[in-house]
Amino acid sequence: MLNIGECVIYGSHGLCKVREILVPSFLERGKQKQYYMMISAVDAGSVLYVPVEGAEDKIREVISADYAEGLIDDIEGTPEIELPEGKKAEPAILDIIKRNVAEEMMGLVKALRRIKATREAEGKKFAMLNEKYLNMAEKLLYTELAFSLETEKDVVKRRVLEELSDLPLETA
Repeated sequence: MLNIGECVIYGSHGLCKVREILVPSFLERGKQKQYYMMISAVDAGSVLYVPVEGAEDKIREVISADYAEGLIDDIEGTPEIELPEGKKAEPAILDIIKRNVAEEMMGLVKALRRIKATREAEGKKFAMLNEKYLNMAEKLLYTELAFSLETEKDVVKRRVLEELSDLPLETA
């Protein structure tokens, strides 16, 4: 069971802080059970109610500072997610975002950033849907990394983009 004040990763909602453990008043009589009331760090002002029972399957610990440093420092060694072509890419991307595992998210960001850079180098546009998913993946990943490293999300983003810019396009 989580404790009040604890920060965790809750699937595609990302970094959340447990504000309360309660039986919400919106539940029907006879169906009351305990919920975590969580505040999202990713979507400011978002409040989530997560049933305590079964939550362990959807919640994971925030990565450590050492792990976060390693992810950034070894971007070159992080396997890039291989995405299917065209419309088949969307379900694969959504699956990764839903799982929200830090290394996979870094691999997704790496893949989408490479695709974007390649398209731009060819004078082509980056698909709006890919832009949407890149923004979503970066928001989730950078929020967790910033929390772990006790820094700002923009600082993390700059570091990651700097590391990615040092990689050749075909392997970025």
